[in-house]
Amino acid sequence: MNSEQRVRNALKAILVEECKVDASSIQDASRLQDDLGLDSMTLLSLALEVENFLGCALEEDPENPPLTVGALIELAVARLEEQRNVA
Repeated sequence: MNSEQRVRNALKAILVEECKVDASSIQDASRLQDDLGLDSMTLLSLALEVENFLGCALEEDPENPPLTVGALIELAVARLEEQRNVA
């Protein structure tokens, strides 16, 4: 399984289990707040769970945070690749 698929599966599991999002509503274009209904506390929890999965910080740009599931997947995959290149 490639990095993107691992991240996608983990993110979906986190959204369903930790954030109580209906699995059928999770698409790459789904907006985290507007479509999935995540509030600021749930977004923080989501970020922490994703960081735990990655084993490193997401280090998202506070001025331009990921707004969609797809954007969060891209960011997480990029961090995994960076981590792999450092090791």
